[in-house]
Amino acid sequence: MSRPVTRRQFLAQSSCASVGSLGLLSTLLNLRMAGSALAQGGPPAGEDRALVCLFFAGGIDSYNLLMPVSGSSVYNNYVTTRGGLYDAVNNADGLAINGLPLAAHATDPFGFGVHPKCGDHNALPGMQSLYASGNLAFVSNVGTLVERTDKEKYNAGLARPRGLYSHSDQVRQWHTSVTTQTGALGWAGTAADLLHAGNQNAKVSMNISLGGNNVWQTGNKLFAYSVGTSGSTLPSDYNSPYENPTVSATSRSAIRTAAIDNLVQQEHQNLLDQTFTQNLKDSIEASAAFRDAFNDNPITTPFPGDAAYVYPPGFTSSNDPARTLGQQFKAVVRSIKARQTLGLRRQTFFVNYGGWDHHDEVINTMDRMIDVVNRCLIAYWQALGEIGMQEQVTLYTASDFARTLTSNGAGSDHAWGGNMFVLGGAVNGGRVYGTYPDVALNAPSVVTSRGATLPGISVDEYFAELALWLGVTPGDLSSVLPRVTTFYSPGGAAPVGFMQA
Repeated sequence: MSRPVTRRQFLAQSSCASVGSLGLLSTLLNLRMAGSALAQGGPPAGEDRALVCLFFAGGIDSYNLLMPVSGSSVYNNYVTTRGGLYDAVNNADGLAINGLPLAAHATDPFGFGVHPKCGDHNALPGMQSLYASGNLAFVSNVGTLVERTDKEKYNAGLARPRGLYSHSDQVRQWHTSVTTQTGALGWAGTAADLLHAGNQNAKVSMNISLGGNNVWQTGNKLFAYSVGTSGSTLPSDYNSPYENPTVSATSRSAIRTAAIDNLVQQEHQNLLDQTFTQNLKDSIEASAAFRDAFNDNPITTPFPGDAAYVYPPGFTSSNDPARTLGQQFKAVVRSIKARQTLGLRRQTFFVNYGGWDHHDEVINTMDRMIDVVNRCLIAYWQALGEIGMQEQVTLYTASDFARTLTSNGAGSDHAWGGNMFVLGGAVNGGRVYGTYPDVALNAPSVVTSRGATLPGISVDEYFAELALWLGVTPGDLSSVLPRVTTFYSPGGAAPVGFMQA
């Protein structure tokens, strides 16, 4: 027998905790922008574009991601400083490795290699091959800077970023580009504040996160819209209209659904109540719209975690360490495919892959984790090809910092400048940008007895190249990257040169 929902049932079953799931809360916070005037202009004319940030949380030992190969003095210094070539029996504390050789470029000062786990998988191109085909580039020795600096200034305690070597400070600075104070706005968020006006009738924010709330996508008006690998989620136990008509009217699901529907249908005198109710209603509708668009845009490319994926020996869909990251990348591609349904011509995506704080052990852990990254990028690249978006999507990497060149006994510690890579059809790939430092401990670019490198390229220059490609105008660049003019004059030649005009 059906019973009306009582006030006690409403209060017991429909508290704020039951109403607010992560996806709903994210939507509620950032979909206020629906009717806002976010910019006078919009994205430049042309194709849709998306920017993907792959963040290596913890601080990746990136001098074992990109390294010199034998035949140069820099290689000899690399082997010496890293404590010799790793050998599980004879030199277990050595951190040097021999990488896969990268295709030579006319600008190379010596031969470069990439981590041995960056080869092809199942005859599909891995990072080494993507570099050779011109779709992947490395940016060497990039990091947080207050100004151009040298060893003398460093030793005098001058021109150091706030909280250098601190995880929390350096993560925030890689998200904001502001190195002199604690910033609350991320550069992707402020870029979206400018660009979102070009997304006509957008149903969700252009900033979509597979890694939860983050500073990078936080702007004055837009926030990260958090989704999962299966898309967006509605409030827990919420069904409206009822997906199962036979559900009991006294069930928890029915009670919560009736309570939320009752809440959003009320007319309120108080402006705060009106705003909350409207935002809640909009957020539910937007979550449903995203879910429908996501579900209507499947892809066939198999990713780690899928039954059809070809796994390395010993791995299956249930034990492959790449399955979680792989499914996140699959969700990124499906969200890009759904962009027209969602009314988005510009998108940003945040993917967080943690666990790089390798104080205790580097070699074997990085072997496993780089293999995860490489195989996920192989599937991601194939999936972008499936939807015809390889030229319009650019992925870049970031991390707290690099790690010390010297070994602490099989591990490495917090350092400064490091090596990152950029992947996409619009990348001027097949080369290393910036100056790969001489890694001898007495070299001009190396500070501290443990071997931290002074960055040669600032994060501002790195990010400026990406922001300009996404559609931020040179005149607006300083509002996105407040300290960019310390290193680059907007309107001139490209800051670094790794993106096509």
